[in-house]
Amino acid sequence: MRLKSGVKMVKVSIIVPVFNAEHTLPRCLDSIVNQTYRNIELILVNDGSSDSSKYICEKYAEKYPFIHVINQKNAGPATARNRGIDVAGGKYICFADADDYMENCMIEKMVEAAEKNNVEMVICGYFQEIGSNTEIHTFSFDEGLYCGNRARNIAMQIIDDMSKNRIPPYSWNRMILRNFLKNTGVRYFDGMIRSEDYFFFVQLHFQTNRLFLLSNTPLYHYTDMDTSITHTYIKGYWETVVSIYENLKEVLPDELEIRNRLDNMLLQRTRIAFNNTSRCTCKREFKYEMKKILKSPLLKSAFGKYNFHEGINRFGIFYLLLNKHLHTIIYLRYLLKFYFRW
Repeated sequence: MRLKSGVKMVKVSIIVPVFNAEHTLPRCLDSIVNQTYRNIELILVNDGSSDSSKYICEKYAEKYPFIHVINQKNAGPATARNRGIDVAGGKYICFADADDYMENCMIEKMVEAAEKNNVEMVICGYFQEIGSNTEIHTFSFDEGLYCGNRARNIAMQIIDDMSKNRIPPYSWNRMILRNFLKNTGVRYFDGMIRSEDYFFFVQLHFQTNRLFLLSNTPLYHYTDMDTSITHTYIKGYWETVVSIYENLKEVLPDELEIRNRLDNMLLQRTRIAFNNTSRCTCKREFKYEMKKILKSPLLKSAFGKYNFHEGINRFGIFYLLLNKHLHTIIYLRYLLKFYFRW
């Protein structure tokens, strides 16, 4: 069977980790079962949900024979995606989050781009929905094929680019050639609750030689919800940041630009770690976590590599406070966030 464009309808595996998503899961699943591209398998990994998510998954699986349900004890989205990858049978793999949903032509357009250009990865633009507001996220890179050094340049940018039109390291706006993924040996870090996408795709991009950007084609709806992991306190997140930094230094090429970008990433995610700490509910734990981050030798080493003007230009007052050891001001800023939740 072929599409109207002449592209062969190869099989695509869509993996969805599911955890306590009863309110949004039907919308997500409806957007997948109603894809214009029909040769798909949908792998739902129920990650120990305690609400009706398991029941919803099983009801959809009864109705649609291409849906497979895996039930596991709660282990986090990284482990859930690995479970899905292990059983996937499609030529391509893509992901969705249970909070989000797809345009009904998403898989068709990504398969067309992948097959016509013989690539290892396709990345599309997306809609970001915050409350009643919807923004279209497109990339600073032009739409089209990126090979060799041009693909590597994208890998470099992903390490530390936090700009508005960056290519973010998310799972859900990518389609990956399954054999390519298998041959790289790259896996999600089992048990990692947050930033697992980043750790996975930084590694994968450095092994990607051919990718296609659908920069101006938003195909996925990312729903920014207050109940998502992004807005929830994650215990031990600073240790996750340190682990990502140290592991990437080990596995990525030993080049000065990469080391510098990893230092940038560490400082960027230090601020994320401070914000995460401000969301905990115990003041004693807040105090302990803040002090642990502020006294980290790794953090001191990273910001000590910048000259003063470079640090200020890149990180602003955050760098100034770290450089001058004004830790009390940083502590008080996030203590206010802890109390007032802003």
